[in-house]
Amino acid sequence: MFQRPSEPDINTDYLIIGAGVAGINLAIKLSSIGKEVWLLGSPYESQLAKAGVLQNTNLPEGTVGLKYIEEQIKLAKEKGVKHKSSLVEKISIGDSFLVETRRQKFYPKYIIIASGAKQKRMNFPGEVDFFHKGISDCSICDFPLYGDRIVGVLGNHEYTSRAANFLIDKTRGVHLFWYKNNDKPELDDRIELYHIDSIEAIGGDTISSVRVNTSDGIREVELEGLFVEGKPYPSSEFLEGVVELDDAYVVIDDDFRTSISNIYALGDVTGKTSNYTEVMDAVDRLFLKLITKK
Repeated sequence: MFQRPSEPDINTDYLIIGAGVAGINLAIKLSSIGKEVWLLGSPYESQLAKAGVLQNTNLPEGTVGLKYIEEQIKLAKEKGVKHKSSLVEKISIGDSFLVETRRQKFYPKYIIIASGAKQKRMNFPGEVDFFHKGISDCSICDFPLYGDRIVGVLGNHEYTSRAANFLIDKTRGVHLFWYKNNDKPELDDRIELYHIDSIEAIGGDTISSVRVNTSDGIREVELEGLFVEGKPYPSSEFLEGVVELDDAYVVIDDDFRTSISNIYALGDVTGKTSNYTEVMDAVDRLFLKLITKK
């Protein structure tokens, strides 16, 4: 089978791992003062890109997360940031840093980890079997596939109810399966809410229904798509054995330093920020630390 050849090694001042709001905006700031910056990761995997209309930010009212991220990555490239959607597979620490993707090696002076968080699997029957066969973990990415269909949303997090409210105007109907607690999320009146203890995906080539265990007994609900939208989990698998982690979150001090000198981290992967405003404040503070570092 044909394989693309390896690409040339890269030496750079800064390598930022993660193309979400933290990584992109820090890259823009560093590149704007003449630093060579490489940015790795897909902007479409960021939580902000999946958030729909943004709230509680200083951005213009009605700003959509996906559009904002696309505009910021375009601005970053205009400012000189070099971007690839490649995923980091390995980081080695010796006399210098070596960061490896599938086809390329990077030798940065500084590494900034801004890899964010992602949807963790909920491990219910059928989840793996029907993933990408009617089950998705990104409503903002995949909703165009379900415009004339009835869908479900599963989880018990702010992102879960946000996804359901987003999808109700994009699909023929939405069932929300609120998992293992009795809280009542704020929902559009058109959304049907189920409090469930368990769920099973059913179908043939693609998902066709779910079987849920509720306080009223077991029910089977027909649908043609199911979006798993629970609490995001830090994207830090590639950092095991590299920097100190605590319950998968990157441990940092007040200056964003990890347990390894010249490796910094910020954003959702640290568990220290919870909204856009806090992330942008962290970006500004880390930028000042980096440019004044002796």
